[in-house]
Amino acid sequence: MPLNDTAKRIITGNTNQVLASVTLDLISRRQRPYLFRAKVVGQPPHAYIRVYDVTGWHEDAAALKALDIFKEEMANPLIRWLTSEEGGR
Repeated sequence: MPLNDTAKRIITGNTNQVLASVTLDLISRRQRPYLFRAKVVGQPPHAYIRVYDVTGWHEDAAALKALDIFKEEMANPLIRWLTSEEGGR
């Protein structure tokens, strides 16, 4: 707390930890490993929604792969901007 006691506490998310949830849809069982469409929804300060097509032998592997892609995207601000609506995508 500062000495003048006028500063207010600002609640912000942890920029070092990316929190997100994944929803998977099975696209193809004919392809091995299976092809999934993953929708990743991040929590603030990484409140973005991304959709990835990922492969995996089961749902857990595909979800982890999608989370890794999302985490890498959120760690690099340039990639995050390029893939956002106001950026290049």
